[in-house]
Formats: sequence, C-alpha cells, structure tokens
Amino acid sequence: MYKSALIFILAASLIACGGSSEKTAEVEPPVTIPPVTPVEPRVDHSGLTPLTSDVIEKNEYLSGGDTTVFVSNENAFSRKPAAIVDDFQLDGHFTSGDHLFRTPDNNIGPILSTGSCQGCHLNDGRGVVPASPAIAMSSMLVKLADSKGNADPIYGDQIQPFSVHGFMDGNTLAAGFSKHDGSVSGTELYGEAFPFIVFETITGEYPDGTAYELRNPVYKIKDLSYGAFVDDIHFSARVAPQAFGVGLLGAIPQENLLKLVDENDSDNDGISGRASMVSNALDKTGTEDKLIGRFAYKAQNPTVLQQVSGAYGGDMGVSTSVFSGEPCTDKQLACLLAAEQEANLGTDTDLSDHSLALVEFYNRVLGVPARRGFDSENETWTDEVQAGRSLFFEANCTGCHTPRHVTGEAKGSVLGEITLAGLIKPESGETTEAIAVLSDQTIYPYTDLLLHDMGGSCAVTRETSAGLSCSSGAECMYVQRCDGLADGVIQGDASGTEWKTPALWGLGLVQTVNKDSSFLHDGRARTIEEAVLWHDGEAKASKETFMNYSKAEREQLLAFLKSL
Repeated sequence: MYKSALIFILAASLIACGGSSEKTAEVEPPVTIPPVTPVEPRVDHSGLTPLTSDVIEKNEYLSGGDTTVFVSNENAFSRKPAAIVDDFQLDGHFTSGDHLFRTPDNNIGPILSTGSCQGCHLNDGRGVVPASPAIAMSSMLVKLADSKGNADPIYGDQIQPFSVHGFMDGNTLAAGFSKHDGSVSGTELYGEAFPFIVFETITGEYPDGTAYELRNPVYKIKDLSYGAFVDDIHFSARVAPQAFGVGLLGAIPQENLLKLVDENDSDNDGISGRASMVSNALDKTGTEDKLIGRFAYKAQNPTVLQQVSGAYGGDMGVSTSVFSGEPCTDKQLACLLAAEQEANLGTDTDLSDHSLALVEFYNRVLGVPARRGFDSENETWTDEVQAGRSLFFEANCTGCHTPRHVTGEAKGSVLGEITLAGLIKPESGETTEAIAVLSDQTIYPYTDLLLHDMGGSCAVTRETSAGLSCSSGAECMYVQRCDGLADGVIQGDASGTEWKTPALWGLGLVQTVNKDSSFLHDGRARTIEEAVLWHDGEAKASKETFMNYSKAEREQLLAFLKSL
C-alpha cells in the first residue's frame, strides 16, 4: 500500500517537471502483507513459563507448596503441614498413621530386614550404612536378580537377613542371623544371608589440581542359610530413602511426566530419560494399562500404596491385601513352616486395610521442608544460593533434576474413606475424597521421575575372606564389584545401569536429621560433593562441567544444593 502510493507520487512529479505526456507511468500492483501469526508463549511440561537460570521464582522456597513446613532441625522430615494440623479429623489420621509407621506389627516375619517402617526410615529420613562389616544391615537392604531380571528361585528378589527370632521387641537384634546351610533341612529357621559392604578408596583431582577421595563399595554376601544363589546372580544394595513428599510426587499428572521423556535424545544434550511403565498391583485381572513408576530407586512402583505395601511384605514380612503372601519362597520350607504358626492365616492378612490406609495417608502428607537461603521479609536469596542455582542450570543438571512440577487432583485412598471406626469402601465407579493439601500445588522437587543410564558395569565372583577363588563351602562368599553406579540388577523396565532421578528437596537436611546418613542409592557418598562426582553416563557432561568450574563456583553450586 505504501509502496504503491510512493510510485504514484513519483510519477506525478515527473509529469509536473515536463516529462513526456505520451508516456504513461507504470503503477505496480498493491503488495499484500500477510497477517502476522501470533507466537504462542513457550511453556514447560506443566503449562507454565519455563524457569531460567538467572531468575528465581518468588515462591521457590515453598518446596512443597501448601505442604511446606518451616523446620530445619532433626525433626525436619517428620512434620505435618498446617492444613493437617488445622483439621481435627485429618490430624487424627496422621497421628494414627505415624504410630503404625513407628510400631512393629504383631506378625512380622518369619524372615525380614527390619521390624517397622521407622526401622529403615530413621526419623522419616534416610537409613545408614552399617559402621563396620560386622554389623548387620537394618536400615538398608539388598535386592537380587539374575542376568535377565528374574528373582532367585530360592531367595526371591530380596535378602531378608534375619528370622523373626532375631527381634526381641521388634527392633532389637538378639539372634536369628543367617547360618551357612542352617535352614536347608527345612526345620531350623534362620535369616537368609548376611550381606555387608567394604569400601575401596579411589583418589582423583579436579582440573584445577584440587584433590578428592571417593569410596567404592564392594558388596559381599556370606552365610547363606538355604544353599547357593542361582549362577548368574547380581546384587543391589539400597539405603532407605527419606519418606516425605511422596504424596505430591504421586499427584503429578502422568501426561506431564511423559512430556519429559526423550528416549532418543532428540535435543542432542546427551540425556534420554525413559519412563518406567509398571503394573498396578491392585489390578488383579491384569487388564489395566500400565502406569508410570514413581517410587523406589528404579521406579518400580506407581503409587504410594503399592510402595508401602511392598515394604511391609518384603522388608517386614507383613502381609497386606495388596501383597498377601509371606516373603518365603516355595523352596524355603523352614520359613513356610514358621509362617503357618502365625496368628493370621488363609485369607486373613497381617495388616488390616484400615491400618494400611492410615500409613499410606501418613506417608502421603508428610510435610516438605522449606528451602533455606531465602529472606521472606525482603523476598531475596543469598548471593551464594543465587549463583549456585545459575551454575546448576548452566551445567544442565536440570536435564534430569527437573526443578518444578504442578500436581493435579490427589485422589483419596483406593482402599476407602478413613474414619475412626474403619474404612468406608467406595461404591463401584466412585472415588474417595481428594486430599486438598496435595492437589493443584506448585512444587519444587528437582526430579523428572524418569530412568537414566548412569553407566558402569558389574561382575560377581566367589571368594574367601582372604580373596582366594572358591566355588562352595562355608568360607566361600559372593563378591560383587562394580565400575561406577551400575548394580547389574534388571528391575521392571530399568536396566542394570539405570536409576530413577531422585528428588533433591531436603537434600541439605539429610545429615541434620540423621548425622550418620550418606548419599546415593547405596550410601557410598559421604557428602553431596562425592555424590556429584559419582555421576556418569547420561550425567557425565554435567559432572565434567561441575569439575571444570573454579573452586569458588563449585562451592556455590554445592551451597545451592544444600539449600534445597
């Protein structure tokens, strides 16, 4: 339009200046300017404006949204949110669930790893690695699988180190340790085996010359009570993680998490998270679609209820309506014989649905500690935390540790509506009342809940205590040595080198809650810095970026992690 007008004016000027009247000015046709298509604002997997490395959101200090609690001492992981405190009925459910969480059931065993939920999740936090190889594991466990991911035909998928006779009051060890071939006869009940860890020292240095030291775990298993493991066995030692925040993670819409999947690394950042799609244990027909796994180290459980029920069965030997069997396999006659002596037999379970629902509720609504380093009055962060956050983003640590999520509706327990008298079972097609404090929350857990390949490999040998090769006998132990973070255990969709990204909220309070706690799945990392240095595989580039930061920058990034 403007161009045409300009041509017209120029032509007129030529005529006025004496141009030939015989020539006719050529006028170009009007130019049509296409309408501008509005650019859609960029949004993340939750439908929000993406976070950036240089701007901290005002409410990032509220890690758990409305469930955030402002406690930073040894009780930081055990608090109830204000919305639960202010509701008499919900407060009662929380208190009842807390009591059950801390108290051994009357029917623990016949074989087990610990006597109560609190026996693993110390102060609702992480477990600890035994101080010496002579001390039995009680707040960590060892998973088992052959090279194809199958459970051991005798020992199942987990080592239970104790028999029920090893607990005087549910937690105090007295006897019942494993004994070489002690239960082969089928009459004497012992724990299955005695797993322990010894550490080898690895030294290294940053590019700037700063030295560091890591401890590499070697897993050893001795005193097998029921005979040898299957030939191609592998072991995975795991420390119990902190218990809080799981209700919020369970309420993140599945479709939001699936948007984070990048299985073929389409963005070429070296990170290719995969969803662990698992079966719902409550689907007794096996006809329902699989759900995304969110809980346990390899994301093998899709719901808090399934995670809690699995722990009752595998760790404590307590049957529930979700997992109704005892931890004995059909080849463990001594265990089966002891199970027959329990009070609840047949269709009766050790733990009632009412009690199970209370423990599930307690776990789901445990408060998330607020971030440190924020001045709520002035709405400012410390310079160190701000700088460390920027470095964390720039190193692409957020490629796995997704900072922010938004929850959907947190449905009530599928077991029923909790009342003082028991459970009210929902009618067909109905659901129980949603948990408001977990619903529609903006949270900052720093996890994508996806599986990532962290690299490494493992090899299992048979050795004596002197390190000599052997094949059988009371002195012949199983020994697993691994390169990197691999455990060699296939579990569900997860390979022997894959792990679910753990949530980082509360990271800086782990050793405040339990001074002897350490980091990573098997507790090998004594500090957060050591945990970073163990990263490899998909996280190798981020680790190398961290290593190439200056010492001051590394300290800033670690200060940020400690603020979470």
